[in-house]
Amino acid sequence: MLCSECTRTARKEIVGEAKTQMAGEGPQPIDQDGNEPRNENLWVRCTKCHNTMLVNLTAMLEEKPKTHQNMTASECTPYTPQRIYAIGEAVYHKDWDDIGTVIGKEVTGSGRHAVIISFDKAGEKKLLENFKP
Repeated sequence: MLCSECTRTARKEIVGEAKTQMAGEGPQPIDQDGNEPRNENLWVRCTKCHNTMLVNLTAMLEEKPKTHQNMTASECTPYTPQRIYAIGEAVYHKDWDDIGTVIGKEVTGSGRHAVIISFDKAGEKKLLENFKP
């Protein structure tokens, strides 16, 4: 699951359930006894940037990972370090003969821009973008 703040795929820790509460009431703890039906909305925190966000558990579990089995290289954007990519864009890497999806962006320690791409064969890789030689 992507973080809405840092746009990285990172582990999320459950902070609590999102329950309706009356004015003046404190936050409600997670129901541990299981007597009540579980709430589908959860507050989760990104373990990388510590951003807290609301997620729907049912929607998250039904979300299918993106695969490119039906896509060809000609339908994807060819990877070059000079180009700027959008999150969710399908990218073809010619040297690896692999198709992937842009899942995040970040700035490297040297100040260059990088994209995080989840490839079908090579896995998750960080590659340069917007590189001006």
